Amino acid sequence: MININNNILITLNAEENYYSILGVHEKATPHELRKAFCKLTKELHPDTTSLNHQDATFKLRVVLEAYENLNNPTLRNLYDMKLKNIQNSETDILNGRKINHNISKLTNTIGYRRPFSNGEMFSLFLLIFVISLSLIFFLLFANFTGREVNSIPIWLIE
Repeated sequence: MININNNILITLNAEENYYSILGVHEKATPHELRKAFCKLTKELHPDTTSLNHQDATFKLRVVLEAYENLNNPTLRNLYDMKLKNIQNSETDILNGRKINHNISKLTNTIGYRRPFSNGEMFSLFLLIFVISLSLIFFLLFANFTGREVNSIPIWLIE
């Protein structure tokens, strides 16, 4: 904990950052990040862990926040710059220099949606195709059996 100007407290521990939460180094590739994230979610999921439900949920949210910020290249660059600024300000304060860094908090990225992968796009295409094909078969079946498409339900006729 660092006290700056007797009224601002910064509680960032050097060991507690997104990289250490996921257990990866700062130059980790997106594949390594995903692998670490999947491993931790399996271990910390409230349904599969021996921790109580509230602790497991809290830890899983922390891991999710870390992964979302490090997986997005823009947010990762901002986070890396923030870490550099904090490390520089800690060394400046320890050296006796008074530095006023603007340490901005990253925006909450819950709700940020990454672009669809090729597999997801193909699945969406198949879903739309199957729904359209089902609708066409319904219309053809209704036409060949002589039924009206805009028929009144039997329960309304009485």
